[in-house]
Amino acid sequence: MKRLHLAVIGFGRLGQACAEAIVEASDLELAGVVVHRETSGQPVPERLRGALTVTHVSELKQVDAALVCAPTALALGVARELLQRRIPIVECASLEGDAFRAHRDEIDRIANQHRVPAIVGAGWNPGVVTRLQRLFEILIPKGQTTVTNRPGVSLHHTASVVEIAGVSGALCTEFRGTDGSLLRYVYVELKRGADFDVVSEAIRNDPIFLGEATQVFRVESIAALEEEGHGMVIERRGATGSAVHDTLLLEGRFDSAAFAARVMIDAARQIPQHRPGASVYTPLR
Repeated sequence: MKRLHLAVIGFGRLGQACAEAIVEASDLELAGVVVHRETSGQPVPERLRGALTVTHVSELKQVDAALVCAPTALALGVARELLQRRIPIVECASLEGDAFRAHRDEIDRIANQHRVPAIVGAGWNPGVVTRLQRLFEILIPKGQTTVTNRPGVSLHHTASVVEIAGVSGALCTEFRGTDGSLLRYVYVELKRGADFDVVSEAIRNDPIFLGEATQVFRVESIAALEEEGHGMVIERRGATGSAVHDTLLLEGRFDSAAFAARVMIDAARQIPQHRPGASVYTPLR
């Protein structure tokens, strides 16, 4: 199978994550990384030392598609130049609502004019988060959805949990749900051989957490969790008065750049099957 040669436009956190993901993929080839002239001399991560780094896409030999990792304010201009050069693009500018629709329509116009495919909204948010919200709304048609970003700094150590048998370390955070109730999240690192179900039950029965909605999550390393910078909670609650009180809750902590990069890579693999014009990202598998 022919390898896709992908260029990465921009070399911030997202650009680096995309380049690393391409290097790790057996069916992809990193055509090169396009950096701003002012940052062209900056060192690159060890894993990308062999990557070709240029200041303009025209300096690259073979490009089947380009991943636009430029800041949102510059994304449309970058996309326009690439499409004018008849290079298919994948992009994930952080836009919502009318701004996203206007952005998509303009890229669609340019892509159709030059007979080139483009995939927009191919990131974590917009992208995956939007589709998760839509899925929650399909499952619970009448209700309210709340999306809460949970930065790592909101976590705090809790001595009472550490004293529970089997717990090596713990972090806790809390916030108010849509109905005003207090929701608590406890992340625990277990000692070798500890039973997570037993530890979870002990935490929920602790006087500090008793009587409050408490979710317990197991993590491999508390130290690593403290270093992570992003988390998200998506909650969908059924409308008050319905016969069944449906609730859906998705909680996660992750590297948002790495997640966005994986989505962009999935979109890039779809490029050969796309017709000219702009399409909103849809996962196919």
